[in-house]
Amino acid sequence: MPRAAVIQLFHEANAFTPVKASYEGFLSAQYFRGEDVRREFGSTSNWLGGVTQALDEAGYDIAYGVCTGCLPGGTLENAGYHRLVKEIIASLEEIATSGPVDVVALLLHGALVVEGVAAPETDLARKVRAVVGPNVRIAVPLDFHANVEPELPHVVDVVIGGKLYPHADTHARGKKLMQLTLDPTSWRTRRFRLPVAAPMSAQTSDAFPFSELVALSNEVEQRPGLSDVVVMGGFPYVDSDEVGSSVLVTGTDEDAMRQAYRDIAEAVWQRREAVTQPAPSFEEAAAEIFARAAQGRVVIGDAGDNPGSGGVANVADIFAALAAQALPFAAGFMVDGDAVLTAKSIGVGNRGRVPMGAMRDGKPFVADVVVERVEDVHYRNEGANLHGELLEGGLGAVLRVGEAGHIAVVTERIQAYDTQAFRSQGINLESKAIIHVKSSNHFRTSFTPLAEQGVFVVDSGGYASTDARHFPFTRRATTILPLAELDKAEWDRQVAAECEIAFRRS
Repeated sequence: MPRAAVIQLFHEANAFTPVKASYEGFLSAQYFRGEDVRREFGSTSNWLGGVTQALDEAGYDIAYGVCTGCLPGGTLENAGYHRLVKEIIASLEEIATSGPVDVVALLLHGALVVEGVAAPETDLARKVRAVVGPNVRIAVPLDFHANVEPELPHVVDVVIGGKLYPHADTHARGKKLMQLTLDPTSWRTRRFRLPVAAPMSAQTSDAFPFSELVALSNEVEQRPGLSDVVVMGGFPYVDSDEVGSSVLVTGTDEDAMRQAYRDIAEAVWQRREAVTQPAPSFEEAAAEIFARAAQGRVVIGDAGDNPGSGGVANVADIFAALAAQALPFAAGFMVDGDAVLTAKSIGVGNRGRVPMGAMRDGKPFVADVVVERVEDVHYRNEGANLHGELLEGGLGAVLRVGEAGHIAVVTERIQAYDTQAFRSQGINLESKAIIHVKSSNHFRTSFTPLAEQGVFVVDSGGYASTDARHFPFTRRATTILPLAELDKAEWDRQVAAECEIAFRRS
């Protein structure tokens, strides 16, 4: 029976947020090996679930090494990175020692930032290659928000990304990754950078412009000599010259691969205004939001304080605005352990004043509340996005504001991807006129069916702001949109240069 090794190091790093990532953060979030990986992730809708199913269907014996991931946050500490890599590689060496390895699935995010390591995911891939040798095929899936390191495709064999945001396709894409890698055809992937860094709020594949770019990629990949084309949204919160959107093309025909990129680049240029459009502030959208909510339910996503993009999830201005009006609402998650402890001290069923989060003036939002619940928060997503994934927020509290407002507060940073974020806490969403979550787009899959009068994505100005001007970039490329005003000639010049760079190893 052929044998596959599966390992993972998964982290999305915002270089500007004060929430640093550490070795301990990986241990507390996700750290599994052996059959524990299959038990935890084998039936989920994420990458590991898709990779596992494809290998099972192909008749492979799967040996799981260390598979670890951390909540999106800040730069990973140097010592923590090297410790994790040492353990991952040791687990791979153990697998290789116990028998031949025919293929390796190396699951990465694509937006990892490490103190003192310029290209950490390529560094890990090289260490994997050193263990298994030049003839074992290595497959790498990347998150849709990857800032793809330029050398990575030259070290491994097949690299594909997710096409959808929200990430409802990771299981299917994981299966395709392994099918391409196991195919007798020697498919190879190349990365072509686009001269643009799209804000997260513009990247949703459910709407223009990325919905059209996804459709175009699906059409282009049908051409002879190609097997997969994906427009990668990128992760704009990194102070690096390599940040930004890109195109991953998998094929055998270099000319066809270049043409696929040129066609995608032209489509992006034609849609450049929408691709680079930041989200409005809540203040700019508030009048329409409240008018719509008076007629039916609305959903508000705060992209600026999205914990999935490195936000601290404690910006309180929108919570304060909701508490000051009369329409019934549900808002979460506010991440504030001190607020949870205050609620616990007040006691379930009692009324008291709870300071939580921080307003833009630096002061906390103080609410007069009734404490309805204080319990550990843990639930599994039930919608299509990250279906089956376990979310754990530590000790949490549900606070009632007025007659029908509810705020969910947690100790640990988690994102409300799914309506279970509220339902698991006993909050009835159907009774609300306004549902507010700290999220850019992941919430759409589960929450949009509730949005009778529309979905609004706004920017609170936190560490995940959609406006690039809020961040102190020092090394990020200044010749890409929206940090430079490119004309068509300069855009075409960069695209032409990239057609050669993608096939050239440094």
